[in-house]
Amino acid sequence: MNLKKLGSHETITPKSLATCLDFVSVWGANPNRAQLGRLCAAAVGVCVDHSAILPKYKVSSADPLAYGHTIMERLLEAGVTPSEIYDHGSQLLLAMAQQLPTENEVEDLANFTQATTQEG
Repeated sequence: MNLKKLGSHETITPKSLATCLDFVSVWGANPNRAQLGRLCAAAVGVCVDHSAILPKYKVSSADPLAYGHTIMERLLEAGVTPSEIYDHGSQLLLAMAQQLPTENEVEDLANFTQATTQEG
């Protein structure tokens, strides 16, 4: 992703499912336009975290919107447009949502684990 003055960086969705759930939960709560912008900026920030060019997401606070405000400020100062933040951020939020297990996947895993335990 081209972050203008901050350079181009590969985006990598967080390995932590809990972090992905933080973001997807806020996204699913129908945020208003300002909150959605912050959330998209936060998604960009957390997905370029490996580059260490933006502040890290603090899992202890689990507040993607507050984090997003900080990241939005940095991205805008670097020349990234609001539409680029919305476009890239929404794609990254979708990628985070796709990482989360569905209820069926969790049930299938539980059933597999129980069957293996009973057989074993």
